[in-house]
Amino acid sequence: MVRSWLLNKKQPHQLSRWNDRLAQLPPKDAVYENIIRRRVDEREYIATYPEFVTMLGMVADPAWRARRAPRRWANLSQHRRTINTVYAEAERRLNVPSLREKRHSHTFSNDALFRWTDSLGRSLMLVMTPEDHNALRDDSQWN
Repeated sequence: MVRSWLLNKKQPHQLSRWNDRLAQLPPKDAVYENIIRRRVDEREYIATYPEFVTMLGMVADPAWRARRAPRRWANLSQHRRTINTVYAEAERRLNVPSLREKRHSHTFSNDALFRWTDSLGRSLMLVMTPEDHNALRDDSQWN
């Protein structure tokens, strides 16, 4: 999840932290042209490790695992609250103002935390009207 955020560069609050950490590390090894021989950049794992541990605590917690999929078929408002609650908790744990920077984009549903929260793809099935496309907004009414 955290590595996905690093690679897709859609979490600006996290990226600034990670770039600062990467700048403190020794330079990256040479990149091989042959993709089979390409090495994983361990520096990425080092830079994102604190957030990895933080998110692991959340996704491994039985209470949060149960909350992510309370029922196979939930109504849209219940599902919105679940997604909002999971994001709010992750933001609190990571100490970032928002993990929902691209929530108005159709690619938000491809966010790693969103996919973990909505593993069955229910929110896409629950969108029935044009108004439902804004279902995942970060509005104060959900708090």
